[in-house]
Amino acid sequence: MIKLMIFDHDMTIVDSSYAIMAGFNYVAEHEGLPKVSHELTMKYIATPIPTFCEGLLGEYRPEWIKIYREVSKKFERELIKPFDDTIPTLIKLKEMGVKLAVVSNRETPQGVLERTGLAQYFDEIVGALEPYGKLPYKPNPAMINELLKHLNISKENAVYVGDADIDILTALGADVRGIGITKGNFTAEEFNLLGAWKVIDSLEELIEIVEKDAAD
Repeated sequence: MIKLMIFDHDMTIVDSSYAIMAGFNYVAEHEGLPKVSHELTMKYIATPIPTFCEGLLGEYRPEWIKIYREVSKKFERELIKPFDDTIPTLIKLKEMGVKLAVVSNRETPQGVLERTGLAQYFDEIVGALEPYGKLPYKPNPAMINELLKHLNISKENAVYVGDADIDILTALGADVRGIGITKGNFTAEEFNLLGAWKVIDSLEELIEIVEKDAAD
């Protein structure tokens, strides 16, 4: 029975692609490079930073990432938005008695979740630096393991929902069921090959998954 549903953040419960695109377009303009399109951003989203930078700007330079990070918070405040089905799904899951959490490779995800109005729906928000102190980034399962220990919930009663390969690998490493969502850059076939327990196209499908799991 699913008692805890853990979510990745970017491209799982919020669309951060336009904020990312704006940040890299700032770098492109600063460096006299061609403008980055949303299509190109989506092609490389969820890839490692050097690969992402090479894909969007043609090469990887650490100083470009520094510029991006300096302006990214501004664009995040303006452009990161919850997906249309995020809040209705979270409300329904809470009504069903499911605890909700976020596990993100963001070091301090609490702030961005508060800015988008989503923090109120979660029982726990976990990043690489908060609230348990410094922990390894995904796909290391440490953040999920600490969360389960803190909430006193067994692995059998937890699932992790994410949009990328790293999320399924994290779930497998923590020995919890992994659900891939196709809102990012990974297909259902790719998720299945990775070993995902379920694959969904929208967050609303989680409601039926919880209902069926409770009935089994």
